[in-house]
Amino acid sequence: MSKYLLLILASLSFAAEAQEGPKAKRWYLPDHMKLQFAGGTGFLSGGPGYNSRNKKLETDFLFGYLPEEFGGDALITITGKTTYSPWRVALKNDYYLAPVSIGMYLSYTFGPQFDSKWPAYYPKGYYWWATAFRPGIYAGGKIGREVTMHSRRRGLELYYEIGTYDLMLISYVQNTGFLTPGDILNLAIGLKFAF
Repeated sequence: MSKYLLLILASLSFAAEAQEGPKAKRWYLPDHMKLQFAGGTGFLSGGPGYNSRNKKLETDFLFGYLPEEFGGDALITITGKTTYSPWRVALKNDYYLAPVSIGMYLSYTFGPQFDSKWPAYYPKGYYWWATAFRPGIYAGGKIGREVTMHSRRRGLELYYEIGTYDLMLISYVQNTGFLTPGDILNLAIGLKFAF
């Protein structure tokens, strides 16, 4: 696991260094990096992200790792996620609160035990889902601080997300007598480094 953590941290430092310097930011350089614990993207995940001009919409690309001791297998995932935060409440000393965020993600898990489509030996329509892909939804909030350093806005956010994915949601709908919302929801906690 340590090599994956080092890879995530190296990505964070590389992106931060890429933002330094007097030149204007290039469009393809990320606006921020995220480091996230849990939430359907791996035990630990991280990667670059981009903001819309009004900073209400974020798109992130996360690389995640789930160690064998937590998942039965050591799993590697990549996730694309989009988060919408409709408003911010200004607090003292450049702090702000975004009390509501909603979003969705699509995660892909690597490994021979995961398929992007079911093998041909299953009858057509027997299974309708692919085991490698997981779409999910979440809601949450965040608190952060932005400061101006070297004529650029820098920031740090702490966020949380409560979410679920397609198979869990369908299982809940089909088994409301046996499953509770707590059985299908997961919690993510993360840090966003804006540069």
